[in-house]
Amino acid sequence: MFKTGSKLFLGLSGFAAFNLVAYVIFVERLAIGGVALSLVFAALTGLAAIVLLINEGDNERQPRDAALIGASLWPLTTVVGIVLLILGLIVAQIYFILGIVVVLAALAEWLVQAWSESASDDPAHNESARQRLLHPIEFPVIATLGLGVVIFSFSRIMLAISKSAGAVSFIVAASLVLLIGALFALRPALKPALVSGICVIGAVGIVAGGIAGAGIGLRSDLAEAAEEGHYLHRECGVEKSKYFDKKAMKNLSLRSNAAAIVELRDGKLSAIMVGFNTPQQLITASRANPVTFIFRNFDPTERRLVASLGNAMAGAPAAESDGEEADHAGKNETCTQLIPKGAEQALTIKYNKPTIAQTEPFTLTVPGVAGQSIEVLVP
Repeated sequence: MFKTGSKLFLGLSGFAAFNLVAYVIFVERLAIGGVALSLVFAALTGLAAIVLLINEGDNERQPRDAALIGASLWPLTTVVGIVLLILGLIVAQIYFILGIVVVLAALAEWLVQAWSESASDDPAHNESARQRLLHPIEFPVIATLGLGVVIFSFSRIMLAISKSAGAVSFIVAASLVLLIGALFALRPALKPALVSGICVIGAVGIVAGGIAGAGIGLRSDLAEAAEEGHYLHRECGVEKSKYFDKKAMKNLSLRSNAAAIVELRDGKLSAIMVGFNTPQQLITASRANPVTFIFRNFDPTERRLVASLGNAMAGAPAAESDGEEADHAGKNETCTQLIPKGAEQALTIKYNKPTIAQTEPFTLTVPGVAGQSIEVLVP
């Protein structure tokens, strides 16, 4: 019943199972070694089952014509996908997802190739059958992946060189594409090998430039911006910020569902709320839900609205602004950009703690305008 191949794989499966049990008991339950041994055991068990099912190539069956069976890289591709699956279980989820895609694609290609090789006794007909089935899927996928690689490589080039050089490079690349496309259109009788060679040289040049650009890294101004986080934090002082206040928004497209409209008029700060006929100096805001304040500046000087978020006594931060951390330069506050007279901006805050849990109140103020503030009460 059990021949040499069956005995070999069954023995290896048993040995892998013994090592897996010993590793889990004596070493560690969840680790790289445990995952690796589990996959080795599964692979050997599957091979043993396959060998038993095919009866180790019974000699009574007539062997297939070797000319109909071609070489295939799909088994190796499947192994690469399995390796990515293992890495995904240990390192990051993206590798696991990529491994699933590679394994499924390789198994599908492998299955169709095996089917096409047994379709007839004519190798040309078999290849044609495989192409009719897979080319409508393969060509769009390959074109999408190739275009993505070219776009990513070109972006690395543009981020590595200066702005002026980037503009020149973009113009030169677009001109070359236009000229080569016009050449192909005017000379349709060009040899396919020449056309393919030109396209391959261009693609390889862009990819090589992208690799070089990725190695060089971002140009100096972009590297400084990424390191300093110019656009990730807010500067809420009286002075105009070089980055945060650049091209400040002056109008709002949506004004619905605002908790209050805060106006600075004639040096006085007040809040207009639905249900109140007169301006208010106290605003009630809900807790653990986003609250939006609309700030309107009627002062001749550029002003900003600053929300003081208090200091939490214990636990989580008192509030969050637009999903970002609110503590900037040692102050628990957030703000709008500097806006000129007649402009307006919205400020969205989520208060995570009630007012009673704070050592300092929640307030809305305008830097440079003394003695004016609006208290925010969070029940």
